Amino acid sequence: MKRSIKQKISIIPLLFAMIFALTMQTNSQNVSVNENEISTSNENGTNVIILEDNSTENTSTENKKTEEQTKKETTPEVEKFQPEELEGGNWVLTGVETKSYNLMNITKWNTNETGIKATCSWKDKIEIIHTVESGFKWQDPPKNMQPGAYLNLEAVYTNIDYSTTANINTGIKMFFGRAGSDYKNPEANSIEVLKLNKDNKQYANEVKKGFYYAPNMAFDATNMCQFIVDCYVGKDHYVTTYTYAYQK
Repeated sequence: MKRSIKQKISIIPLLFAMIFALTMQTNSQNVSVNENEISTSNENGTNVIILEDNSTENTSTENKKTEEQTKKETTPEVEKFQPEELEGGNWVLTGVETKSYNLMNITKWNTNETGIKATCSWKDKIEIIHTVESGFKWQDPPKNMQPGAYLNLEAVYTNIDYSTTANINTGIKMFFGRAGSDYKNPEANSIEVLKLNKDNKQYANEVKKGFYYAPNMAFDATNMCQFIVDCYVGKDHYVTTYTYAYQK
């Protein structure tokens, strides 16, 4: 009887030791370091500490949202230009500019009292000389135009020499467009005044008159427009630009 009691008493410290060990193991599963949770795992018998820090990811997300919001607030909205019909006032001529664009670089442009003379000449592989020589003349547009006024302009094409079987387009075109328009590709809202084109099948002299309405709406917020006269031989162009400003 006494022996049995002694055995039970000796077991009690052992139980306390086991309970203490279990408590320490449980606590080791979640340890806090600088408010970041640490979890432990056992890989290949080695205790591995894994730091799970969610604060960096959360901060990054918040910063991104703040940057997007700031960008949205500081980026001004571009207002789309809404053309309105012009009432009263005039288009007033403010300047005239001429420039040649020789993409083939074989046309010589000469101005004189009768207009523009273009000479395009080249030699082929078998030493045959080809020549396209044209004359262009047109009426200057008015210095003042009322929006919507019905007007007309005249252009004259003169064939001086067309000695080639090659299909070389030569002619003149006129149109109104916004300031800075591409002379080769008029925009959809441009106003065509005249187009006169010749080629190796038909290059006789011709006088042509173009009828048009002066622009009754602004092309953009600048309240400016340009009247463009494009004389061309093949890919070589001689462009005259008349710039107008709308004034009330």
